Order: sequence, then structure tokens, then C-alpha cells
Amino acid sequence: MATGMSLTLCFLTLRHKRPQARYIIWPRIDQKSCFKAMITAGFEPVVVENVLEGDELRTDLEAVKRKIEELGAENILCVHSTTSCFAPRVPDRYTLCPASRFKLLTISI
Repeated sequence: MATGMSLTLCFLTLRHKRPQARYIIWPRIDQKSCFKAMITAGFEPVVVENVLEGDELRTDLEAVKRKIEELGAENILCVHSTTSCFAPRVPDRYTLCPASRFKLLTISI
């Protein structure tokens, strides 16, 4: 199955675990299939802008944490992370992601 359809099915399945969730936190905006999957599954993507570190774009982990606190963890399905990408962006630091602190799932592709 294609990436977008697979993600859509994952998001729809996770909805059973968090039926009140409305948002998916997404620290990137360069993959249309991921964005379309969130919309198709009925969630609102919450994009967290990256930060420039040297010549690389990196995940702003503090901004992810603030967004979780702002929206409320109970309203967030997951943090959708990406572990592969094209330069100048580097993979998300999903192992450092604050999602686990809020008992949220991090989905990485």
C-alpha cells in the first residue's frame, strides 16, 4: 500500500484509542501524502515550524512541547515524525520528542 493510505488507516485505527482527539502534531510540511492522510482521516494537522541549526533544519522540540500543552494532550492523536528526508532537513529527533512525557504516540515514517 502507498504511504498516504497506510498512514490514513493507522490514524483511523488510533482514533479508537483516543476518540476525543482532533489534532496531529507534525514537525514538517514537505510531504504532501502525510498531510493528505491526516486530513482524510478527519484530523487537523498542527504544523510546528523547524529551526535552523547551522546549515540544517531541525525539529523544534520546545515548540512541540508547548503545542502539546496548549492544545491539551487528550486532544492530540499523536506526534507524526519523519525519520528520513532530503537535505537541508535532517531526520526528526523522535527519540527526544516530548510526546512520551504526555503519553502520546509518536508515529515515524
